[in-house]
Amino acid sequence: MTQSVSFPSEAFPAFPEVSVQAPDDWQPINAYGSVLAVAEPVEAGRFRSNVVVALSRFGADYELKTAIEAVEKKFGEQTDIAVIGKEEREVLGVPGFRMEVSFSDPRVGTLAQAVHIALIRSGGVSDLVQITGSAAGEHVKTVWPTIRGILDSATTGAAA
Repeated sequence: MTQSVSFPSEAFPAFPEVSVQAPDDWQPINAYGSVLAVAEPVEAGRFRSNVVVALSRFGADYELKTAIEAVEKKFGEQTDIAVIGKEEREVLGVPGFRMEVSFSDPRVGTLAQAVHIALIRSGGVSDLVQITGSAAGEHVKTVWPTIRGILDSATTGAAA
């Protein structure tokens, strides 16, 4: 006897839909490990400010607190981290977390990042949605309001 097991299905629900609103001149890009990403148009050789959405699946018992601790630990490994702000807040219509930092990157120099995370529960799974905006330090003053706007525009619908 055999059985057919598929995705999506009741046992393996589809990932949640995620949408963002980006300026008309920002371009969709394929970023490693992402399900959705947009970046500003720039001349060659300059860091492209971007917003990247990644999804990770966990069991139903996975908690937002665990995801928050993982984000804080990742940023805490930077030797010269400056925390701009962090707070628990609504993200994608559910309880979530936001953290903004800056640190040195050997390829870019100063890098600013904003991370919004939320857990979307469906059946027996928890999908961690992580939305990360990044900008090189010298462009933060001009692009950061746009990145924050894209992050804040994120919405989710029912699973696809």
